[in-house]
Amino acid sequence: MKLLTKAQEKKLIDNYNLQEANNGELEDIKVVAKIFNPYGRGTWYLSELNPDNKTAFGVADLGFPEMGSFAFWELEQTKVPPFNMPLERDQYFPENKHTLTECLE
Repeated sequence: MKLLTKAQEKKLIDNYNLQEANNGELEDIKVVAKIFNPYGRGTWYLSELNPDNKTAFGVADLGFPEMGSFAFWELEQTKVPPFNMPLERDQYFPENKHTLTECLE
């Protein structure tokens, strides 16, 4: 399974372009996708995606949640031991409902 649908990727890029156009001053952009490790710790909530370098912005929770940028391409390439399984997209996560601030809590 791909980590993002084409519609999610487009929305993430649109959010990135919107932030760039507003000098990063928009607050509470909604989360578009949730990626998680089904075999252990690790959840990522994405609100933006830079299409040039595949850097995402959102909340990464690896035991304690932090907001910031992370390499989306690394999430795509991650294989979880012991069976080298990929991360997964939460297909039931409601898009554009929660803000990043809510995901920090």
